[in-house]
Amino acid sequence: MNINTQRQLLATVILIFAFSLQVSTNAHAEDGAIRFSNNAFKQVISKAADDSVQYDYVEPGLVLPKDVILYEIIFENISKQEISNIVINNPIANNSVYRGDSATGDASTITFSVDGKNFAAAKTLTVKDKTGNSRQAKPEDYTAIRWVYNNVLKPGEKGKVTYKTTIK
Repeated sequence: MNINTQRQLLATVILIFAFSLQVSTNAHAEDGAIRFSNNAFKQVISKAADDSVQYDYVEPGLVLPKDVILYEIIFENISKQEISNIVINNPIANNSVYRGDSATGDASTITFSVDGKNFAAAKTLTVKDKTGNSRQAKPEDYTAIRWVYNNVLKPGEKGKVTYKTTIK
């Protein structure tokens, strides 16, 4: 393995480890009312004797280009009051590409960004190509994901959002 490959692998492991620091949130509640837990899992594909395919998710360990990573954000109301207007913003790591249609969220509206600031439904996002013409954004153009939780989170309740990326 050459030095550039080793550096890329180290950077990937560091980015996955730092994932928990990337999540930013907005909630109209007192400070510390929501606890977040962030997890990353590497997708492992196996075939059974009957040729069926099984997808498992394990602790990442060594991550290589083309590996699929599942990110999971669990949010829990640790206050004594109901919380509404929960917004979770999460950037997509520079060394990875969002996997189309992989974002999920309990009772959430999911939008995407191509600039990290403005969010909209995937089908309405546009980017400029090399010639300056606008085209519809593709999943690999997304730089961030936003989940707006549409329910009230009661004391002690949890919610979960997820998405997948492929390491470049």
